[in-house]
Amino acid sequence: MPDNLTLNIASMDERHDGFLELLARLHACEKADFLPLFETMIEQTREHFHFEEEMMHRYDFYGRQEHIDEHATLLGEMQYFYEKSKRMPMMGRAYINDYAYEKFKRHVINIDSQLAMFLKETGRTQEQ
Repeated sequence: MPDNLTLNIASMDERHDGFLELLARLHACEKADFLPLFETMIEQTREHFHFEEEMMHRYDFYGRQEHIDEHATLLGEMQYFYEKSKRMPMMGRAYINDYAYEKFKRHVINIDSQLAMFLKETGRTQEQ
């Protein structure tokens, strides 16, 4: 994972790697593939967030609401730029090329790292 964003929780790192792979595909894709890949990114992100939210509920994670709120914000932004991309493709490209990775990186460092630390402290590092 670039920028050493590995959390050492396999289930989280695998999902993050999948997001980064899809983001790289979006960066490099042809115009005709952009919207379908963007839609796939939103769906995979929604599933990823659902997985984390279920885990936070199951283990009564202390930072759950902040984390859930951040998920809602990120998904809302993705959906907003996806919808704008339908009419103005350059807005979607700008979001993907200039913004999405930085939002992902900040989320991993500031939000997901808290969950990972909690899972490690409570001996739940084998989450699937």
